[in-house]
Amino acid sequence: MDMKPAPEIVSQRLKSQFAPAYLTLTSIIQGVALAVLAARVEATYAQFDATDWLLTIATFLAFVTLWHEYLMQALAFVWLPTLLDSLVPFAFLASELFAAHFVYHGLRNWLLALCFSFIVGGAALLLTLTQSRLLREENRDIVRALKPQRRLRTALTAVIIVVSLCAWALYDVLRLGQVQFVVALVALVGIIVFLGSSVPYWNRILAYSRGEYQASQLQSVQ
Repeated sequence: MDMKPAPEIVSQRLKSQFAPAYLTLTSIIQGVALAVLAARVEATYAQFDATDWLLTIATFLAFVTLWHEYLMQALAFVWLPTLLDSLVPFAFLASELFAAHFVYHGLRNWLLALCFSFIVGGAALLLTLTQSRLLREENRDIVRALKPQRRLRTALTAVIIVVSLCAWALYDVLRLGQVQFVVALVALVGIIVFLGSSVPYWNRILAYSRGEYQASQLQSVQ
């Protein structure tokens, strides 16, 4: 007797196990990044100035943002994992390790690490949407529900990438070394704004899970 599982069983297994496996990997990666950040701060905090503390706070919030992004994407969408899904978390880890290292007297390189993090984040979002389209029927409604917020968050991602990359490239030309505190403060505000934008995004996911999105769509049609 052929004991091989039917394709439907394999497909369902992949879909159901992807989110917990991905979130487990992400939690491990975030733990490593936080440990490196803590070790860096512990070794150098005696020489910290105000800019270094701002970068430390911004880096910690960036780690929180990354975890929450993974949580939302993995739980909201259904897709079958590929090799790229395995590469993205480690690309994030590389950027986080560099960001953690440069919180001490390394603003210019920290800006580049921030830029790279958001580039990877944009690529991860594009990958999620591409994968979700392969299972169009299962993801169609949630994609529609999140579309308005996705546009805003895409615009924020693009702004942070452009600003941080330009600040890194023109660091000496613009003499940003003389206003490091202001630059670090702007970076912190940008991360806070992006993290704050996840609130309405997550609320839409929760509304969709409760069936409120479909109900509002029906009322608008009537």
